[in-house]
Amino acid sequence: MERIDADRWRIPENFERRAADHDARRRGRVTLRILSNLDLEAQIDANGAAWLDRELASPNRAPLVRSGVGFEANQAMEQSKEAVVEKGHAWRAPDGAIRAPKDLVSRLERREIERVGKSLEGQTGSPFRLASKGQRIAGVFSRTTNLVSGKYAIIENSHEFTLVPWRPLMDERLGGEIGGVIRDFGVSWDFGRKLGLGIEM
Repeated sequence: MERIDADRWRIPENFERRAADHDARRRGRVTLRILSNLDLEAQIDANGAAWLDRELASPNRAPLVRSGVGFEANQAMEQSKEAVVEKGHAWRAPDGAIRAPKDLVSRLERREIERVGKSLEGQTGSPFRLASKGQRIAGVFSRTTNLVSGKYAIIENSHEFTLVPWRPLMDERLGGEIGGVIRDFGVSWDFGRKLGLGIEM
């Protein structure tokens, strides 16, 4: 494809055939994964842990080509670095390099979750409670919400609600009771057990 301007691309007439040929040569299924619900420009100044923030903080960044979308992603990362410094989440060292705390991503996630949780109190009619590591949560998986930091599940019980990272395996339990323990990697769900409402410490 050929880019015409910021919003328009020129697609050749034989695009479908060429794409099918390419997929056939790969001899397998093509797997797509959503990295962010925001475009690159929106991620630069977003209030949360966007894909750009995760890449900047990662010791194993995804390799990017120096042209096309890869070039745009590299440019956005440079702008994102400056934005993180301006917001006070990182600082510029005497040698000019930008330094950030090791837990930058988790800090950005936590701030966004707290902000969004408070804003949802009017919709749920219950107070928001931030879940912490090692804590057991239990309640009804009522719905999901898309944050800058990713897709989150809303877990409600009789007196409060919390936000936890969503996973595809949760969808078949939408509207039902669900429970698990907060871990470093997310939530360790115990779907096989009969759950009661309430959050245990």
